[in-house]
Amino acid sequence: MASLSFLLGMVPATEKVESADDQLRADFQAFKDYENSDELKHFLELEKEIKSNDFVLRKKKMKKAAFKDSEEFHKETEYAVLKKSEKIVWYYKTKKKYPFKEIEKWDLTFDEKFNTGKLDTSKWITRYDRGEEEMNSSFAMEDDKSFPTDGDNIEFYDKKARIVTKSGSMKGLVWRQNQGFVLEDFSFTSGMISTAKSFKQKYGIFNAKVKMAAGSVAQAFWMVSDGMLPHIDVARFENGKLYSNYFWGKSGSNHKSLSKTNGSKYADTYFIYTLEWSPNKLVWKINGKVFKTQTSGVPQEEMYINFSSNLKQDASESGLPSAMEIDWIRVFKLKGQ
Repeated sequence: MASLSFLLGMVPATEKVESADDQLRADFQAFKDYENSDELKHFLELEKEIKSNDFVLRKKKMKKAAFKDSEEFHKETEYAVLKKSEKIVWYYKTKKKYPFKEIEKWDLTFDEKFNTGKLDTSKWITRYDRGEEEMNSSFAMEDDKSFPTDGDNIEFYDKKARIVTKSGSMKGLVWRQNQGFVLEDFSFTSGMISTAKSFKQKYGIFNAKVKMAAGSVAQAFWMVSDGMLPHIDVARFENGKLYSNYFWGKSGSNHKSLSKTNGSKYADTYFIYTLEWSPNKLVWKINGKVFKTQTSGVPQEEMYINFSSNLKQDASESGLPSAMEIDWIRVFKLKGQ
């Protein structure tokens, strides 16, 4: 099926459609938009009038010369032109084939394009949820060498978000298992964004178009529940390796499933990272291709999404500043699930 998404205005000509699923969703939206358009409404009204008995009788009563100067002639001509137009032809061919039955099963539940050039605070917080809840403050984990600032390391350009890790003096709280929260000095800063306060979901398709930077900085698209576990790394890039991890269970009986690959081909280039989560399975995909599958310990509670970039204690300090870039995020949920 030929696509008219660009013509119909769903996808700007400057925006790349990265996958067949993206194209199909763009076509579906274009189809629905056109189905409700004034142009199609006008075409259908013309069609109804021209095929009516009243119109046919009026036409029969007119002489040819008179008909060519009549309103009926102009309406019939306009109808004929519209009927052969690219948009109408595409609409009716698409309506006949209707390749959208699978897509109609899904609702778009979260959509972020970073179009405004600033962080939408109705969607995102820039702290771990515990810091937001208990202290109204950011904090670092025990193995962090960089401190996650309250949004100072989130930048925007070309309708994209950048989470930057860089050198910079900072004093902040660190959570240490044996001491609790301790105030310490940092020589590096980093950042994160989280939907902990705005969006959580159980099951569905979680997509993000992300560019991970080469180097030693740990950059991740991850999901977590209200507790520390379950924890899913949809994609984690660190020290030249790309990981898709899953940690679950309860304290004292934790389980983990780790997958990694050479990350060189995934560095400094945008990829679409996807988690497909159903009641009995987790499937990780990169640009639509399956990377990892998990059927044990599948989470059954709502989880929220996070993006973070930070320097770990054992990481090299070279290559800074380093930025993780996010183009867009989309989450879908199966209707009725």
